[in-house]
Amino acid sequence: MNSFKIYGWDKKAKTSLRNIKVGDVFCFALGEQKYGVGRIMTRNSLGHVAEIFNQVLNSPMVSSISFDRLGDPIILDPYSLFDRKAEGDWRVVAHQENYSPSAEEPVRFVYGVADNVKLVDIFDNETSCSGEGRDYPLYSPMGDEEVREHFKL
Repeated sequence: MNSFKIYGWDKKAKTSLRNIKVGDVFCFALGEQKYGVGRIMTRNSLGHVAEIFNQVLNSPMVSSISFDRLGDPIILDPYSLFDRKAEGDWRVVAHQENYSPSAEEPVRFVYGVADNVKLVDIFDNETSCSGEGRDYPLYSPMGDEEVREHFKL
């Protein structure tokens, strides 16, 4: 059983990049007292892979993760979002101890051009892509606006 540590919205306005951990649960302001919620799944060479949940909260309080995932995981730019606070208002509000994403997670990101296209999983493992890479999300970190646009929040 996973234990759940609750920090709350006001505990820390910023979280330094080195202190962001797998299992961190975060909220992000959507405006008009509405908040999105997500969880850090893994760290990779571009930032952190996160899942965004389909729940919009009226306050940035999370006492457990009993939400469904909204779409596929994405790569966040944690330096801009959590550390520098350069865009949006994103804060770590809780931590799910012993959280570990499934090794069978099917999501792949794509990068490269022409006949040198690579697929990258959430653990940063690369494989060559023999077909068109258009069906995969780009291997690129997202900021506040890109996340909102991607999930239509």
